Amino acid sequence: MPQSPRLRSLVCRVTHLWLSVSCFLMLSLTCLCTVAFAADRTGPQIDPQLQRPLDIPLERLERPLQTPAGPIEPVDLNRASIEQLVVLPGMSVTLARQIIEGRPYHSKTELIQKHILSDTAYDRIKNLIAVE
Repeated sequence: MPQSPRLRSLVCRVTHLWLSVSCFLMLSLTCLCTVAFAADRTGPQIDPQLQRPLDIPLERLERPLQTPAGPIEPVDLNRASIEQLVVLPGMSVTLARQIIEGRPYHSKTELIQKHILSDTAYDRIKNLIAVE
């Protein structure tokens, strides 16, 4: 330890400042970690009655589950209107427009080959469509 009172005072001040800064940094780090861990646990709020995220519209979730009321005659992909295509299960207006823009079709499987429908979406409607 320094013998001079001035030097001793300076060392005490530096030590005190160093301890204060280190305590401040440790407290700040603790607070930031707490906030970061809390942010990880927050996700989309789920409506307990519907068990679905609130940021997804209910009609988008239910569309693939809707089935036609009665028997449907196969819809011709080369002649069907948007209204006729939207009636198919899981079909949206956007998909119907893509089908119309991709005409003419020589077979039903071109919907998959042209990447308009996925395999599961095609399997859902393959018995309800035709190409004439």
